[in-house]
Amino acid sequence: MNPSERADEAREARASGLTPRALGLGIALVVLVNVAAPYSNYVVHSSLLASDYMPLGALFPFFLVVAVLNTVLKTISPNWALHPGELVVIFMMSLVGASLATYGMAGYLVAVIASPFFFATPENQWADYIHSHIPDWAVPSKSGPAMQWFFDGLPPGERIPWEVWIVPLFWWLSLIAVVVFVAFCIIAILRRQWVEHEKLLFPLVELPLAMVEGADGTQRWPAFMRGRLFWYGFFVPLGLVLWNSIHYFVPFVPQIPLGGWGIDKITSISFAQGFPGFLVNVYPPIIGFSYLMSLDILFSFWFFHVLALIQAGLYARLGYSLGASENYSSEYDASMGWQSMGAFVAMVLWGLWVARHHLRAVGRKAWRGAADPLDDSAELLSYRRAVIGLILGLMYIATWLHALGMTWAVIAVFLPTALIIYLGTSRIVAEGGLAFARGPMVAQTFTAFVLGSTGIPAQSMAGLALSYAGFCEIKNSFMPAFAHCAKLSDVLKGNRRNVGWAVVAAVVVAVCVSVPYTIALGYRHGAYNFDTWIFTYGGSLPFENIVKKMRNPFDVDLGRLTFLGIGGGLYSLLNVLRTRFAWWSLHPIGLTLASSWPIKMAAFSIFLGWLCKWLIVRFGGIQLYRRARPVFLGMILGYFAGAAISNGIDFIWFQGQGHWLYGLY
Repeated sequence: MNPSERADEAREARASGLTPRALGLGIALVVLVNVAAPYSNYVVHSSLLASDYMPLGALFPFFLVVAVLNTVLKTISPNWALHPGELVVIFMMSLVGASLATYGMAGYLVAVIASPFFFATPENQWADYIHSHIPDWAVPSKSGPAMQWFFDGLPPGERIPWEVWIVPLFWWLSLIAVVVFVAFCIIAILRRQWVEHEKLLFPLVELPLAMVEGADGTQRWPAFMRGRLFWYGFFVPLGLVLWNSIHYFVPFVPQIPLGGWGIDKITSISFAQGFPGFLVNVYPPIIGFSYLMSLDILFSFWFFHVLALIQAGLYARLGYSLGASENYSSEYDASMGWQSMGAFVAMVLWGLWVARHHLRAVGRKAWRGAADPLDDSAELLSYRRAVIGLILGLMYIATWLHALGMTWAVIAVFLPTALIIYLGTSRIVAEGGLAFARGPMVAQTFTAFVLGSTGIPAQSMAGLALSYAGFCEIKNSFMPAFAHCAKLSDVLKGNRRNVGWAVVAAVVVAVCVSVPYTIALGYRHGAYNFDTWIFTYGGSLPFENIVKKMRNPFDVDLGRLTFLGIGGGLYSLLNVLRTRFAWWSLHPIGLTLASSWPIKMAAFSIFLGWLCKWLIVRFGGIQLYRRARPVFLGMILGYFAGAAISNGIDFIWFQGQGHWLYGLY
């Protein structure tokens, strides 16, 4: 091969993004976030670095790569600059890697399987109801002091008893590996439908795409960062955070109300006595991301949240209730969680109906292979492999859950519901652009009330409790990260399937780092001393909830199912109005999450983002919108920079007494 051919091959490799330095940097960022995020959350008690769909732990290090590392490389030699394709691969790996830390997978996995025997007491009666139904291979050994040491801390001179974790982690990680693969197969099947046919906006990836644009050009900074407007947007939130940081050292310095404060410190606006309040919570990054979202979706999110507050208040005045809401469900009455779940299910089913022609074509391609004219060479995975992988993966998951104790009837409800929540959340994030979102409820709650606890055997109830380890709070799941990777892959040249290997590497490294590191931190500091939701309440809550349902059995809950149907009907009606009448601008997507915790915390910031964008577009048109865009991109990066600096201050001076600035868990 002559020098010219070698140069061409090198340029092609850089355009594809799959170069050794890109993969090396990507793996380094994955390791960084999977070490820093657990330490920040569990030990320092500082900002959440990996708790949403555009996490601080992924975006800010990538900003440093673009703004600092690549600038240095360009200064040394323009030929050394990272190509846009390389930067995209680095960011994709970092994003996927961050989706598995703490609240994504590792934290709940470790906490749930460690809890059923340690937190059991004569009062909670776990031993009477579920202990005999827990398979030995699913949890660490209950004999010996291993779990006592994990939650209380390792005694001096003792070593970490890794041997008690090997068997349960092997089986749980095999399940999670298949779930991740199934999620990847689903995104590979739907990529063309979402990206090319429906042209979903993917607002969250606009910022990283803007950061890589022209990275290999002569200019040292991306175009949006070279004007004053960006720096105005950047330094205002950065300055506010730094001012608040002075309060850490000098308590009499007043703090400026800004996102990240505890719920008890947030002002609320009440519509009437007895009505839930509309929280006045200002998150600069949410305002910035909102500017990138469509106006009708923005309006829908905060408008339906206001309606949910009014609905909850009216129910309270009338004395109507289906009971208290379940954990990981509506923030108000249970009826509202089921209403939102009905809308959520209708949204997913409607999306699959819209994609029916594409799905039919995918099925033909998978069946006929090369004989079918449909070209899938540009997909993340061939359609045949994606379909076969999806089918075999679902078979393994179902078999695994059956071995855990679930009957086939329970699996027939639980597994499709979990997939609907994954897929629906991914759709909302891709189309709506929410940085914080989760389904209206978890699959365990849905299954219990749809079948009734009287119709679920005890071993299945125990299996539902244990399943929280792999299917818990569907908020920082990996499927939205895969969906964003599918969109980002449009920037890359060459075979898109090779990108899959970079994503696989990120997943493997993230799991291999985050899970053992979380366990090690538990033994070193005492997991109960983490004082976080995951290791205080989150790990024991599944068993507490399930045993409560077993102690107080109930049949199929027709009241909840009625509200499920009402939510589905309302979504369908709004969707028909939107598709039939051009003047109808109210998007039904807001109905799906109207009463959820993330929307409750972010609604006011979403409203501010909508108001800013509406005023700019109304009086300045598309030109002013484009001119003002750097301000809002700067607002995101400025706040992230401030949160990172605050996190660094906590790491150095406030270990165990950190300051939470980011993350709407």
